[in-house]
Amino acid sequence: MRAFLKKFRTFFIFAGVFSFVINMLLLTPSLYMLQVYDRVLASRSEETLLMLTIILGVAMVVMGGLELVRTRLLVTANNAIDALMAPFLLHKMISGTTEPEGSHYSTGLKDLHSIKTFLSGGGVLALFDAPWLPLYLVILWMMHPLMLLVAVVGAVLMLSLTVLNEISTRRPMGAANAAGRQAGNFVTAGLRNAEAINAMGMQRGLIGRWSILNNKALELQSQASNRAGKISGVTKFVRQFIQSIMLGAGAWLVIKSQGFTPGLMIAGTIILGKALAPIEHVIGSWKGLLEARSAYERLDTFIKGLAQEKPHMELPAPTGQLTLEHISFGIRATNKVIIKDLSISLAAGESLGIIGPSAAGKSSLARLITGVWKPIAGSVRLDGADITGWEKGALGRYVGYLPQDVELFAGSIADNIARLDTPDTELVIAAASLAGVHDMILKMPDGYDTQIGEGGAVLSGGQRQRVALARALFGAPKLVVLDEPNASLDENGEAALLGALEHMKQIGTTAIIITHKVSLLAGVDTLLVLQDGAVALYGPRDVVISELMKRQQGQPQQQSPPQPAASAHAVMIAQEARNV
Repeated sequence: MRAFLKKFRTFFIFAGVFSFVINMLLLTPSLYMLQVYDRVLASRSEETLLMLTIILGVAMVVMGGLELVRTRLLVTANNAIDALMAPFLLHKMISGTTEPEGSHYSTGLKDLHSIKTFLSGGGVLALFDAPWLPLYLVILWMMHPLMLLVAVVGAVLMLSLTVLNEISTRRPMGAANAAGRQAGNFVTAGLRNAEAINAMGMQRGLIGRWSILNNKALELQSQASNRAGKISGVTKFVRQFIQSIMLGAGAWLVIKSQGFTPGLMIAGTIILGKALAPIEHVIGSWKGLLEARSAYERLDTFIKGLAQEKPHMELPAPTGQLTLEHISFGIRATNKVIIKDLSISLAAGESLGIIGPSAAGKSSLARLITGVWKPIAGSVRLDGADITGWEKGALGRYVGYLPQDVELFAGSIADNIARLDTPDTELVIAAASLAGVHDMILKMPDGYDTQIGEGGAVLSGGQRQRVALARALFGAPKLVVLDEPNASLDENGEAALLGALEHMKQIGTTAIIITHKVSLLAGVDTLLVLQDGAVALYGPRDVVISELMKRQQGQPQQQSPPQPAASAHAVMIAQEARNV
């Protein structure tokens, strides 16, 4: 994170330079008042007053212009940071979310927004102004050492209060932010499952649990805010009291010293106020500073934990030949093995059906084949190249994937079929026709331009699945993986799916179908039976079905190597498939 922000240090260096000039120009009103008291009132010269006023006006205009430039510099830096970092963060957040043990860091964009808000707000301007405090002290020393003494005492008190504010609020504010994020995540999960919550009357329990988390966050935030409020009140008292003491000290110097004028007394008081103001502003914006620092630390930890990506050489378009070489997959944190030493090979254009009971590892295998997950051992190869050697954007052009849980995005039907890219009319219609949804789409109010709302809310479950199937078939991919593709389809939708599978066979697309239903197994070339993440049976469709039937009837098995026993679920599917 530090290395990334170094790219923008030029912006902050110039902002610091402008801050120096601005702080110098801030002395102009004090000097103006000094000259008015000591020269204009004594000489009663209107010309002098006019010239001093003109000089003051010019200085204030220049200061205002530099303030505008400084603000625009910080805004430009913020926009540049967002343009470079936000897409990177979103990409990494999405990639990490798909990994079972990957980063579930979901607040990256919010943390980036917190940093940008601080960098473009009043808090960072106070930080830019605070370093010039010693310069103000030097000027006060030039006026009189007593005024310097008063200013130093005031500055030490203000800085002490700043440190006290940091010590007393850091821990409760950090805990409050963590509790607030936890409560927010709980609400997000509730909104995702709103149907089940409303149907089963879980609102009271949901609100109760959220209230516990939210009350904890409020309690910690109130504790931090109360502490900060007390310190802020003391800070304002100290600043006003020190300024009054400075005025009194100046009056005493006027009485006792002939060289010390009323103008120096007033100017010294104003300069002290300008010197202490940034410290007060820093304390006032301390909450934003803590939030920005916490966000920075989270972003820094997240970025440090990322594996450095190496550029991939672009590979030629694959034909669809798929090889799984002794792949294994599991979750290290729980020592749970999901896929165990699995090896299969499919020629380009070959189709594979995968069956097995629930929790056999079928969906996990689909994620491994499409490159969503990476195996902990072995490799998945597409046309001989390890699938991890492909750049994600390049690989996606040749892969179609219909996950078990269908998710569509706000936008038009054409946008979703075109995978959120600029829709190509011919390719979109071709994919929709292949999925059997072209006629259905034409009957909608705006056809392919129909807006489907968040998550495809205006579509039925079957319509969403058929649109997602068209998305998987968009661009004639060379490898298509369908996980329970007919789970929500009616008879017409299933007939369209069978037609799409037949078309994929004709054009040489390698197809993998995971299903609990037998109607899709009639056209597959090979069949894989998974049991507890291992291969129970694998081979030509008819051979596997026959072997399953023999196992049911207690006949000797043909293969010699020991294999996991096929489940009763797989045998039942085989019986139905045989009839199909």
